[in-house]
Amino acid sequence: MKTWLTWVVLAVTAVTTALGYAVPAFSDALARDPAFFDGQYWRLVTPILVNPEGWGQIITNGIGLVVFGSIAERVFGRRAWLALYLTGGVVGEIYSYALEYYSAGSSVAVAGLLGGWAAWLLSGAAKLPLPARVGAGVVPVLGAFLAATGDNHGAPLLAGTVLGGVLAWRYPLPPAQSLREQ
Repeated sequence: MKTWLTWVVLAVTAVTTALGYAVPAFSDALARDPAFFDGQYWRLVTPILVNPEGWGQIITNGIGLVVFGSIAERVFGRRAWLALYLTGGVVGEIYSYALEYYSAGSSVAVAGLLGGWAAWLLSGAAKLPLPARVGAGVVPVLGAFLAATGDNHGAPLLAGTVLGGVLAWRYPLPPAQSLREQ
């Protein structure tokens, strides 16, 4: 399976981020902001479309999207990829609003993809040895730690892990070998 959805989302995020730098009011209109509580409900999703905090955020989130997005798209398919990405994004935004952390960035959505990947590894579908599966268990532990310490990436990591676990249980997933054949 080609991973075109990952690349389309990367391109859309790159374009909206560039527009946000060119026209700061555009980025401000999409960012996480207390105006959400006054009826600007699009701010529950749009903060994942811009990365306004500089090159470090742009590069880190872009690499994370390409790596974990490509894996998740091949393993789960496009619909489940979208569910993992949006679940991570929305859960991360809700948690960020609860923390009164107002900014933007796609990292919370990428965290949902990472959680889904960890669940796939933990499910045994990847046919990896037990130590690798145990290593994947670090992701939900890290998610719990981050959430408990007030980092807005913890909740979407956990949400992605839970959704990934449900997907792995509900739908048979391909073994890792089939990924190499694609």
